[in-house]
Amino acid sequence: MKRTPLELFLSDKVQSLLDDFAALLDVRVTFFSISGDCLRRGKAMRNCDYCRIVQTELGNWELCVSMDNDKRQEVLDTGKTITYRCHAGLRECLAPVCIRGVPAGFVMLGQFRLEGDTVPQLPDTSAEMLRQMQESFDALPCFSEEKLQAILGVLRTFIDYITVRELAVLQGDRLREEIDKYIEKHATEDIRLPDMAKKLGRSVSTISQFLRKNHQTTFKGLLLEKRLNIAEQFWRNNPDATVAEVAFASGFRDQFYFSRVFHKLRGTPPGRFRDQLHLPEKQNISN
Repeated sequence: MKRTPLELFLSDKVQSLLDDFAALLDVRVTFFSISGDCLRRGKAMRNCDYCRIVQTELGNWELCVSMDNDKRQEVLDTGKTITYRCHAGLRECLAPVCIRGVPAGFVMLGQFRLEGDTVPQLPDTSAEMLRQMQESFDALPCFSEEKLQAILGVLRTFIDYITVRELAVLQGDRLREEIDKYIEKHATEDIRLPDMAKKLGRSVSTISQFLRKNHQTTFKGLLLEKRLNIAEQFWRNNPDATVAEVAFASGFRDQFYFSRVFHKLRGTPPGRFRDQLHLPEKQNISN
């Protein structure tokens, strides 16, 4: 199966939505990552008794896993929601979760039957086992084809809602958001990469590699850029502030280092930037 670096991050709010959705339909609703790992499950639902018999007592677990992999690949290839009947005779639906048009995970709705479905004839099944299978099969939720189409419409609306509301985002987006928020909050303090990594529960190497590979920058680069933005805004609000005052107000502990960094990244000395920033105001006053 294909692998992609895009992995889904789900907000905690998604769990309550999943719980309500699963309870309303009495079906198993599960979010999976693009690689097939279970991320969230409605009402922490376990496998139904029918699946337990087929997978455990009849030893068909590997067949179930293989079909799940095949169907996820089909969804990746087509980009469409699919409905199918598994080898044990149950109905399942699999829908892609796309972020910015790229598949990043799946929602599976399953372990139900349609009107007219019957228990398939599986090999090496005793009469007693067939009786148990029939009882557990009959206990599963049963939908008409018309109702199933309505459920799929609600499922697609549900997925659209959580992506539009950013309750489902890419892991990389989430990490960048956490980095930006940390730097935003602590930019004027004496912070270092190990401090941020510890706070975010990540390793220094993970953050460094993430920024370098995905954003072609570094922690230091982001911090300096944020501090220079603060300096520029400070001068807009305080036109008479000295270079030293702005340097310290924006988190620099050395005004000469601030001047070098400002000149290098902004292409002009900080004092000249200040004078040019308010030059039109001074010209208007003199006129």
